[in-house]
Amino acid sequence: MNKRTITVITVSILFIITVLLPGHTSAAERKTPRSAPIRETAINDSNVQGLAKKVDEALKKNDFVGTLGPSLKINDFAKDVLSSVKTVRAYYEKAINDPATPQNEKENILLKLRRLEDVEKRYNSIYETSTFNLGYIYAKRGDAERGRKYLSEYIKITPFSVKKDSQWMKAKTLLLELYGLEGEF
Repeated sequence: MNKRTITVITVSILFIITVLLPGHTSAAERKTPRSAPIRETAINDSNVQGLAKKVDEALKKNDFVGTLGPSLKINDFAKDVLSSVKTVRAYYEKAINDPATPQNEKENILLKLRRLEDVEKRYNSIYETSTFNLGYIYAKRGDAERGRKYLSEYIKITPFSVKKDSQWMKAKTLLLELYGLEGEF
């Protein structure tokens, strides 16, 4: 055997030994274990609340990577639903106030308006939660600008709460941190 063949065999054996040694971990294996990624599917009314729950559970495990995409989709979907509800509500109210609309149609529209209120309540809640989550995720990922954007939106759309452990106060405190403001106001 020549020197080159011996060198190739030696290097190959050393490579195989280092790969097969117990306790050897690659850089990918040494990373902090994350929860299973949240499978992104087309969002609709039947799965949006389940996906939001999965995001909340993953956030409790400090998964700020796998939760961003689903949170953005949930937020966009809820915002679109609320926009559509607002448009439909405006047309329904216009029809109710129109003297040319027959009484039986007005009664039917009133029933639909009540159902719209339920949809609006549900999606307001989803939108508020996803907006807070996005502000929190971006803040934890070091993207202060986007974090401030979503947290500012959150404190505008949710009712004020003076309780120190309320979500509103948590958002305000995190927002102040992102602005670098000291003290409390």
